[in-house]
Amino acid sequence: MTELSVPTLQFTDFLVFGACAAIFLCNWLLRRQKTYFLCFGASYAVCAAMAVWFVDFGYYGSIWSPFGWSLAGATFWIGLRLFDGRPAVTAPMLGLFLLPTATHLLLTLAGGGPAAVNAGSTIAYAVHEAAAAAYVFRNSPARSPLRQLVAWALLAIALVICLPLLPLPEPSIRLSVIAIFIVDHITSILLTTAILALEAERAHAAVERMARTDALTGALNRQGLAAEAVGLTEAGIIVADLDHFKAINDRFGHAAGDAVLRDFAARAAALLPEGGHLARLGGEEFGIVLPGRDHHATTYLAERLRRAVGSLPVPWKASSIPITVSIGVAMLKAGEDLTESLERADKALYDAKSAGRNRVRVA
Repeated sequence: MTELSVPTLQFTDFLVFGACAAIFLCNWLLRRQKTYFLCFGASYAVCAAMAVWFVDFGYYGSIWSPFGWSLAGATFWIGLRLFDGRPAVTAPMLGLFLLPTATHLLLTLAGGGPAAVNAGSTIAYAVHEAAAAAYVFRNSPARSPLRQLVAWALLAIALVICLPLLPLPEPSIRLSVIAIFIVDHITSILLTTAILALEAERAHAAVERMARTDALTGALNRQGLAAEAVGLTEAGIIVADLDHFKAINDRFGHAAGDAVLRDFAARAAALLPEGGHLARLGGEEFGIVLPGRDHHATTYLAERLRRAVGSLPVPWKASSIPITVSIGVAMLKAGEDLTESLERADKALYDAKSAGRNRVRVA
């Protein structure tokens, strides 16, 4: 039965690898800019070819065997790095990619016997896979079970391929080879599912960011600001409104007005302390929430913002657009809703406008 099960598992391994390759390649065809899908698909395509070509699972008798499996592992690791937005390859990675094949070649040239060559190639390939697992462990966010699942799956591959090297009786050696097939099945399914789930998680986060972000300026919108302010007990509140913005649109055009809004948001963001939040409340009005900041710190930042905006015109085509801003300041009190403090800051802003603009008023 054991003799019959190995060819069967080899065929099912081919089917699993081929299915995973097809899934990733179809995703790449739909979104060509996501090169990591191509890498994952190519990796599993190589695995599928290796599953058909080599019947010596657990024994790397030919130099093409460690070369093929390390090529598959290398391509998968490159896909992980591209998925993370990192450079595809580093110098240490190149060394690890070549390690299994180089080990096989050097041991063969040194006159090593089949057992020694196999052991060296196996351990080198296990180191290669363990290094990929270490990369994922090291670069996983604090609470990311999906990333942890990817790392553990890669580590399982590194461990299971070493089982046939253990001093076991012949029946157990055969069972360890079968274990390699089974782990191949399970880890391939886990890796494919986890990566697709991570992609869906990333897409969901992007949609969520879009729902909470102003498309023109990149600042938060009202909903985003409210979400960031949940649970705040004390904070400084700033409401700023660009002076004579309608006149800018009338004189220079709406494209120039958009440029002014983006420029203002950039200047405000540059002054924002750690933990602060900037939002476009609507039109040319912006809000800033400064958690934990007192009255003096908030007023000081508001004055810095007013000077930063008024000191430098916004470049526009062959001319420049002078801008100023009026600002209202209020404090979010314990137990108070953000809307209430924004309204008080808005009333202070109205006082600044009535007093002649380009000034700060405190509620």
